[in-house]
Amino acid sequence: MFNIKTWLLTISFFGLAGCASVKYDGPGTVQDFATARTECYSALQGTADGEPTVNCGAWTACLTSKGYVKNRYGKFDVEELEMTISCSD
Repeated sequence: MFNIKTWLLTISFFGLAGCASVKYDGPGTVQDFATARTECYSALQGTADGEPTVNCGAWTACLTSKGYVKNRYGKFDVEELEMTISCSD
């Protein structure tokens, strides 16, 4: 039988998991990370519907090529550093 309590807990879990901040780990300082992000963004930036956009796969590949990978325990928290971007597939 359908258990509403279990269903609500499951939905809450996935909702909280979606709110986790994106963190990266890699070499250097915050300034080095910011420089790498700026270089990737400048190289990959396009437009869609008149808004700046970056392809998510290319974005990840560019940062990885510079030594930065997503890591939930990483030292560079993009939200805390106010470095969020929007990307599209």
